[in-house]
Amino acid sequence: MPLELLLAVGQAETGLQMVRGDVEFDGRPGAWGLMGLRGADLEDAAALAGLPVAQVQEDPVANVLAAAKLLEAWADELGIDGDDLAAWAPVVARYGGIDDDQATAEYVHYQVYDALRHGVHTEGYVTEPLDVQPDWPAPSHVRGVDGGAVWTPSPNWNSRSGAAAEFLIVHTCEGSYSSCWSWLASPASGVSAHYVVSETGSEVRALVDEGNRAWHIAADYDCALNGGLDCWRNGTSMNTISVGIEHAGHASQSFWDPGLIARSAQLACGITQRNPIPRDSHHIVGHGQLQPWNRSDPGAAWPWADYLNQIQAACGDAPAPAGAIVVDSNNGANDLSRGYIEVSPSWTASANVSGYWNTGYWVGPTDAVSDAARFWFHADAAGCWDVDAWWPAASDRPAAITWIGWNEDASEVGRTVVDQRGSGAQWNRLGTWSFGAGWNRVLLSRWSDPGAFAVADAVRLTPVSCP
Repeated sequence: MPLELLLAVGQAETGLQMVRGDVEFDGRPGAWGLMGLRGADLEDAAALAGLPVAQVQEDPVANVLAAAKLLEAWADELGIDGDDLAAWAPVVARYGGIDDDQATAEYVHYQVYDALRHGVHTEGYVTEPLDVQPDWPAPSHVRGVDGGAVWTPSPNWNSRSGAAAEFLIVHTCEGSYSSCWSWLASPASGVSAHYVVSETGSEVRALVDEGNRAWHIAADYDCALNGGLDCWRNGTSMNTISVGIEHAGHASQSFWDPGLIARSAQLACGITQRNPIPRDSHHIVGHGQLQPWNRSDPGAAWPWADYLNQIQAACGDAPAPAGAIVVDSNNGANDLSRGYIEVSPSWTASANVSGYWNTGYWVGPTDAVSDAARFWFHADAAGCWDVDAWWPAASDRPAAITWIGWNEDASEVGRTVVDQRGSGAQWNRLGTWSFGAGWNRVLLSRWSDPGAFAVADAVRLTPVSCP
């Protein structure tokens, strides 16, 4: 068969990367090798090549040979001339394994034959661009006309029953873009996701409204799989409290297209702005992290640090200053060698008001009492620090509440009074205070007029030159 077409099919299926047969959707066998062979097609291809199935799965040369033999056999059944690239379209459509006619047309035109038109670049070989139109009905959807997500509603969803989406789950389709969104939109599949991102990020499919519950993860929340955070959620269905993004590709691939990462990050930024999802590694997580017994996506090559940085940059979040220590209200998120929080039983954990840092916050009823929330941090040497605090603002916050800096010898180094009814969901400067080497504290007092709730959420300490 034509080598150019063989490489274009491999490009559409796996990006010409060796993949290892991971499963994302029950009922769809995993894909193997550079050509993404799976299920009965894998067995037939191995038989036609006269090779063991295991060799076709693991050896790239055997995998490509077997796929070529399979495609050649299908072409012979149809009497296709090997040199007529356009005539190979029915064979390409069959290889895609897609039941939906519209998705099949998009796979043929926008994935395989588009790869032919642009040329395929792989290690050791480059194909020249070929201007060829497949002998296959054109899709009704014209790609690239609308820069937003393409709405393709899935019937596979139900109500969140009043719950909020507070997590974002990152998935990989274990297949091509067209096969992925069409499967998730099929009533026969019994699964769905809110979005699917194409292999290069050129398009996003929207399948389920964010306000509804998509069926994308078969796991309940378990804080032991997420840094010990929010253990009170244990046993809650993750579908109920999350938004899911599927990405065309495979958990076992060795790299991801920068366009896919960038488009997904932009999408994720919008999702976190529309829902109370903190933009951190405890709330934007992989499918395999929360369902490790039978899933591994998005895989070891997913660039988590870059992905989260791009999400935060897309949302305009300022990067943390160099050398800064952030002490969170949840000690499970703290590096306990650098900082931690202490509160008395009078303080209550809450996440009722959006705009908090990370996982939630502590609230303490204001009164004429000496009962501060204590944010401890360790300074390796004496020096000055810019001190900032974060809180979610609300009308029941105190109009005047006091923050105090205490040195390692329990002497006061500074204090300031703030109004927590405003300036929420941002870092607010408390002052530049001089601390000694060792364990120091930033205290939030509850001493104020009764009837309000002081909020201890997070404190950031950034080393600076002393005035």
